Amino acid sequence: MAQDMANKKAERNKRNNSGKDTDRQAQVARGDKDDSNKRNKLRRNVEKKSGKKVPKGKDVGHKKSLKSGGSSEASNGKVQSQKSNRSAGGKAGNKAGKAAGGRKSSRKGIKNK
Repeated sequence: MAQDMANKKAERNKRNNSGKDTDRQAQVARGDKDDSNKRNKLRRNVEKKSGKKVPKGKDVGHKKSLKSGGSSEASNGKVQSQKSNRSAGGKAGNKAGKAAGGRKSSRKGIKNK
């Protein structure tokens, strides 16, 4: 009986997720638990410094990313939209040849202008 309930619950959760991992599940799968603690700490520090809560629908992003040696101090935080914060991870580092910085040339040996 208990096993049937557990199976039903697992199936229901699978349908609700419809094959997509949530941000948190993806973080845990990558082993980013420590970084999520640092992100939460940054949010608290920014809210404490400004004296008001970050509005709903906004994220607190790092000016200098954690993987590049950034900290969780309030001075390293910036309030931005969820869309810009979560898409910025793919733009970290050298931007040459990425969509934000221009397309790569299709001809070998020819650099972007």
